[in-house]
Amino acid sequence: MYRKRNNRRTFIKESLVTGVGLVAGWQAVSLGGLARADDFTARVALTKGEDRADNAFRALQMFKKEIAAAIGSKRVVIKPNFVYYSTLLSCTHVGCVEGVLEFLKSIGKRDVVMAESSAANNTMAGYDLNSYWGLVKRYPVKLQDLNQEGFSNAKIWSTGNRNETTPPTTIRISKMYLNPNNFFISCAPMKTHNCAVVTLSMKNIAMSAPVVDVGRAWSQTGGRADKATMHGPGGSSNTDFQVLNDNVYRMAKVYGIHPDLAVIDGYQGMQGDGPVSGYGVTAQKVAIASLDWLAADRVALELMGSNNYRLLNTMPYPACLNYCWQAGLGEWDLSKIQVLGEPIVPNVFNYAANPNLSLQLGLLAAPRE
Repeated sequence: MYRKRNNRRTFIKESLVTGVGLVAGWQAVSLGGLARADDFTARVALTKGEDRADNAFRALQMFKKEIAAAIGSKRVVIKPNFVYYSTLLSCTHVGCVEGVLEFLKSIGKRDVVMAESSAANNTMAGYDLNSYWGLVKRYPVKLQDLNQEGFSNAKIWSTGNRNETTPPTTIRISKMYLNPNNFFISCAPMKTHNCAVVTLSMKNIAMSAPVVDVGRAWSQTGGRADKATMHGPGGSSNTDFQVLNDNVYRMAKVYGIHPDLAVIDGYQGMQGDGPVSGYGVTAQKVAIASLDWLAADRVALELMGSNNYRLLNTMPYPACLNYCWQAGLGEWDLSKIQVLGEPIVPNVFNYAANPNLSLQLGLLAAPRE
């Protein structure tokens, strides 16, 4: 539950002062320690503090000019993550989104919508469950359902079998993602996942693109849930995990569906049997932001510890993120990522991996498009 602020101007002023202090103390952090600025190909902000909204605001403030320029005249679409089951821990906390909205307000951006496609039940009810409706009263933002924005067709893989050389399955994806005048901010929590190792900014976007009919979302008969089709036939073999990783990558590479800006809330993430039934880590109280979404995901993965970032026969996991790196969609090499603000090492929490992590490894080393 977010706490109401008595004076938003004071919040912005205090955040700006803190942000200036961070800028003055910026340092480049990599696995090898300090490095020269010309060694880096991506920059990621990492902030830490007691206030979740302020953490997100300060992280974005480090890239204020770059973000404003990247948005330009586009409409901003904030994509939270609602699994929408019984636990709020699986969803993007309203405080993180509050910090993003406060930042957008500080740069004069008023054409903003929130859009999500909940994995279960109804997206609009998910906004209620997570206390998002109060944001509408205080910020120029509309709450929308990605499933109700029209759709176009896309082709995806149906199995993890490489003998399947042409994507045979047609699904519907939200037209909102295909509009070049939209600027997408992925606002995701840090949590483990039962099929793709972790959920971070990229998976948050890719898995919201497939359309779920309203009736199907409420477990009524009839209707389709194209989100489920992304997983292939289902089950627990690594063939099924292969198809999901291939399809998440396909959304980014083939259809251009990926974040324009990543904001990752690591205040308190989910470990163990995520993305739904896991349990909370001790509060890390951090936030991450970057215009290079893959670099942001890589830093978040490092903060989640060695249980989740795995290197098996030179193949780094999560596979879908590695595939995106192979395709040149962002930076994965931590030694080439400049981390601004907090250093990584003191803030690493070794999240307990999903219990079936061993089944998620051993995937193919190269992606299918």
